[in-house]
Amino acid sequence: MVLSSDNPERFVAGSVLYARPERQGLAGPRSGEHVRLTIETVRGDDAFPIVAFREIADRDAAEALRGHLLEVRPSQLPELDEDEFYPFDLCGLEVRDPSGAAVGRVTDVVESPAHAILVVSADSGQEVMVPFVLAAVPMVAVGEGYLVVESRFLGEDIAGSG
Repeated sequence: MVLSSDNPERFVAGSVLYARPERQGLAGPRSGEHVRLTIETVRGDDAFPIVAFREIADRDAAEALRGHLLEVRPSQLPELDEDEFYPFDLCGLEVRDPSGAAVGRVTDVVESPAHAILVVSADSGQEVMVPFVLAAVPMVAVGEGYLVVESRFLGEDIAGSG
C-alpha cells in the first residue's frame, strides 16, 4: 500500500484510517466497503513511511489490502470555501435540470486530470458522465440535497425524462 497525504501528521500511532478498494479506470467498480485500520507503529521517513496496523496480523492480510486507498472521516478534513466540495458531499445529491425537474442522482464522482466528473444515474437506469465545471453544473445546493446540470450535458434521453 502506498502512503501519501497532504497531511503526513496523520501517520502517527493511534490514528485511525479507513481503507476502501480503489476504483479501476473511469467507470470501474464502485464499493462502499471500508476497513477500519488503527496505526500501531510508523518507521521509515516521510518519503517512505512503513506503517503497521493493529488489525493487520501478517503479510497475507496486508497483501489483501493491495490497491486500497486510505481515507479519513469527513469530520477530520479542513473546512472548504463556499464554492468547493468534497466528492462525498456530491454523491447522493438529486440532479435537477435547469427547470427544476428531478432527472436522477449523483452516484459517483470520478477524479480526472482536468476536473472531477459526476456520474449521474437516471431513474431509467441510464448513466451519464458530467464534467464538474460551472458551464455544466451552475448550481450546487448540498444543504438542500440537489444540484443543477445543464440539459445539454445530460443527453436527450435523460434531459427529456424529467
